Amino acid sequence: MPIIKSAKKRVKQEAKRRERNKSLKTYMKNLKKHTLTVFNAESPKQEDVLKALDFYKSRLDRAWSKGIFKRNKSSRLKSRMDHLYKKMFNKEPN
Repeated sequence: MPIIKSAKKRVKQEAKRRERNKSLKTYMKNLKKHTLTVFNAESPKQEDVLKALDFYKSRLDRAWSKGIFKRNKSSRLKSRMDHLYKKMFNKEPN
C-alpha cells in the first residue's frame, strides 16, 4: 500500500479508470456481436444493416476518443465491417 497521499489518490483513480475501461471494452465486444448478428440474419435488409453499421462505427469513434482503443484498432474494426457490408451488398457504405 502506498504511504504518500498522492500515490493513494493515484491508486483510487487507476481503479476507477480500470473499471470504466473494462465495462466499455465489454460493451464494444457485445456491440460487435450484435452487429454481426444483424449482418448474418436470414435475409438482412440493407437499411437495417446500414443502421447497425453506422451505430457501431460511431461507438468505435467514441471509444477511440476516450482512449479505450487506439486509432489503428478502431480503424481496422471499422474497415472489416465495411468489407462485410460491401461483400453483402456490393456497395460502399455511406
